[in-house]
Amino acid sequence: MSWTRYREVVLDQLQRAFEANRDAIPAAARLIADAVARDRIVHVFGSGHSQLVALDLVGRAGGLAGVNPIFDPLFGRAERLEGFAPVLLAAHAFHPGDVLIVISHSGRNPAPIEVALHGRQHGLPVIAVTAVAFSRSISSRHSSGKRLFEIADVVLDTLGAPGDAAIPLDGELYVGPTSTVVGAALLQAVIAEAAARLMDHGIRPPLFRSGNLEGSDAYNRELRARYGGRVLLLI
Repeated sequence: MSWTRYREVVLDQLQRAFEANRDAIPAAARLIADAVARDRIVHVFGSGHSQLVALDLVGRAGGLAGVNPIFDPLFGRAERLEGFAPVLLAAHAFHPGDVLIVISHSGRNPAPIEVALHGRQHGLPVIAVTAVAFSRSISSRHSSGKRLFEIADVVLDTLGAPGDAAIPLDGELYVGPTSTVVGAALLQAVIAEAAARLMDHGIRPPLFRSGNLEGSDAYNRELRARYGGRVLLLI
């Protein structure tokens, strides 16, 4: 096995995932564009390594300013604990017109499921990022019996392998997880499509500029002030 094998696996999975989600990406983008046009918030949650994908949408160059990260300070250590997510959600307010993105490779653990259910209870459309075939093959760990893809309004399927690591070394050992790179790529495609839709409707999307470009600091401060008190500013 060499690094070229991982490159081949990732490029192939990305290509297949973009094709498999050719309808889901525009559907998710419409939800986000509608929320931004109404000056609403896009909430995003991932636990454990899924939090990496969630944070890729937050406070970055080319990213929407109105994204609120539901931050998991335990980094997934309580992901299987039913009742943990409501504690996290106590610091966040969901309002009509907002959108919720929930990321979970397996889609089986209580934390992402509870966040998605909470969003649905508050009338928010839910966008899931998950590996659907893998999730279908396993049971839910939540008392509802639901997996994430069964709760969401729009599902972005990463086509991820069972257990995430995609390259076998022998009969038991696998290496090369793909959920982060594919999940992040799908969501950035959604944001790009949402921004284009806003522009098509004459709305300038509230996109951050790189802090390393001249004149960007004042521009970004104005965006942060616009969403001040409505999103958690991690960056």
